[in-house]
Amino acid sequence: MGMNKKSRKSDTKSWLRTALTIACIAVIAILLFYPFSRKKTADGQKTRAEEKIAYTDIKPDVDYYEAYFKKDFSKEKKLLDSIRRALVTGGEVDVEEGYNFEFDPEMTLPRVSLYQEGNRFIGRGSIRDSLKSSLDRIIIGLREHERFDGFDVADPSKTRILFEIVQSEHPVRINDLVFSYDGHKGKNNKLKTNRFEPGITGLKCSYKDRTHYYMPTDAATLSHLSHNHVLGYLTRKMKVAPGEKSRSKRIKALKKLNLTCQSLTSKAFITFEDGIIPLYRAHPAVILFSKDRIRQTMLNSVDWLIENMNDDGSFLYYYDPIADTIVDHAHSDRTVDNLYNNMLRHSGGTITLLRAYELTKKQKYLDAAKRSLDFLVNNTRKRDINGKTAYYEFYNDKAKLGGTGVGLASIMRYYMVSGDDAYNEYATGMVRHLLSRIEDDGEMIGYYIHPSFRGGSPIMNPTEQEKKILFSFYYPGEALLGLALYEREMKIDPDFRKEIQTLCKRALDFLVDIRPQRYADQFTALPSDGWLMQAVEEWSKNPQFQRQAYVDFVYKDADAMVDHMYNHKNSLYFDYPGTFFYNYGDHAYTDGARAEGLVAAYYLADRTGRTELARKYRDACVEVAGSLLYTYNSPESAFAFIHPEKAIKSFRFKFTRQWVRVDSVQHTACFYARLFMAP
Repeated sequence: MGMNKKSRKSDTKSWLRTALTIACIAVIAILLFYPFSRKKTADGQKTRAEEKIAYTDIKPDVDYYEAYFKKDFSKEKKLLDSIRRALVTGGEVDVEEGYNFEFDPEMTLPRVSLYQEGNRFIGRGSIRDSLKSSLDRIIIGLREHERFDGFDVADPSKTRILFEIVQSEHPVRINDLVFSYDGHKGKNNKLKTNRFEPGITGLKCSYKDRTHYYMPTDAATLSHLSHNHVLGYLTRKMKVAPGEKSRSKRIKALKKLNLTCQSLTSKAFITFEDGIIPLYRAHPAVILFSKDRIRQTMLNSVDWLIENMNDDGSFLYYYDPIADTIVDHAHSDRTVDNLYNNMLRHSGGTITLLRAYELTKKQKYLDAAKRSLDFLVNNTRKRDINGKTAYYEFYNDKAKLGGTGVGLASIMRYYMVSGDDAYNEYATGMVRHLLSRIEDDGEMIGYYIHPSFRGGSPIMNPTEQEKKILFSFYYPGEALLGLALYEREMKIDPDFRKEIQTLCKRALDFLVDIRPQRYADQFTALPSDGWLMQAVEEWSKNPQFQRQAYVDFVYKDADAMVDHMYNHKNSLYFDYPGTFFYNYGDHAYTDGARAEGLVAAYYLADRTGRTELARKYRDACVEVAGSLLYTYNSPESAFAFIHPEKAIKSFRFKFTRQWVRVDSVQHTACFYARLFMAP
């Protein structure tokens, strides 16, 4: 049916109004959007609209480096020899063609750094139109350095030379760098090219007329791990807010600058004796892995514990070889005369000595264990329980369930390998104390004394709120491990044995049945209760403790650990296989403590005939063992330490965080010992 003229005219006006409205909206949108979509941002980088195209998922480098480290590095060796000669004579560097790295005068900065025991390192970088001219300028700069004469560069056994050369650049906004240690969540954030991988990624920041470099190896040689470490260092290097003491405020000021930034990758080589070593994450990349290597590395680390024992039988708790200090960073108010210590880690150190004695039967390990047990019992306190003497560990004004639990385990391990009953009285008293901390529902209370509760008096009949605050994942497993060894190995009264069994069953039932519901918010995707896994493995040798739920707990946690482990198929980086993650894409977690739980699952599966499961856990343990070798402080890897001999033979905290603690040695060494002795 046709429309009349009036209707057509009215409809045309309506259409025109609509079209004009849409056009106006479009123009406004373009005017609003165009400046942000096309112009450069304040720091000269691409906008978010553009970076969606530029940012692609990181490609794993495992296969590339598998091939790379098999190459012939003889030309790099000749280059570093030439650099050393030039440093000695002041002459020029001889440069050839065909190196296993690229030089691009538009971006490829070479840097040479010198390391020698007792000295802080010195380094120089320069970018000229050729590799030779760049290196010749670096030689001049190093020789002019005010501390150059303190390096005996002619002696390769004294001065080690690090050569590092930038290989790639990628534009990045400093505000958009992703450090997954800082709590960033989600795969999309962690696997993009704005990811900062300590030891692999560097930064080039240009501001006004100056360009500042943070080379990839700096993370390891400076012991950096997080956003605050890296950017805090840059604020000092770039003299941002120099009078400001607060690092966070300096970083905030840095992010407000009109910076142009690039993320970097590099290749690096370090001299060692008369040769050179290609580096990965500033550590030797090619590590011999064998059963004998595991055994020897384990024993070396236990020797380090002995060499660093104090006269009273305690261990050196902490050492930072970059800062050359034994004052724990977490307790920086302490002094060398009043250092922090921890009885759980002390007792773990004792167990480590005893594992070494099991392997070797060398008396030095047993003697050192006895000295450490003397320190342990000197820090016990007595209490009366129904007319009988009980003992508990008391240290730092606290009585922790785990402190007494691991203390008991260390005494029992000593008794098991030596037959010496000198400490059995303390063991029995510790058992009485631990049993008294099991509630009617099976919950084990984390603390008996805590200075923040009840004026430092014993915590009896704790409230539900107090239980939550005093909750610990690790303490019950530590206590149950000690109790398992005592119940099995000690000759005791049948009634006492029955009491131990009854209360420990109650505690285990709580841990596997009730704890997951009551404390659900404390659980993470990556399990952490390796102590309880070990305790269940020990209790399962008792026919009365072969409840399926206990075994299932061990296998469930072991399976989750394997599922949250980087392997050769899913690793982002060459040294990731065998490390753990909470969320895929996290920086690698090297973890000997979890490995102890995993090897306990292997022993349990093997002993109970679960062949396929045992093979799965064994293979995972081998992966973990390989990853932990990257945290071993070998003579080859310790070049950045002011006094290398103080840390060589120990295990460090992380790939690039260089702290050494008694527990970083303890857990890895005990895991290695069990893996070496495994079926």
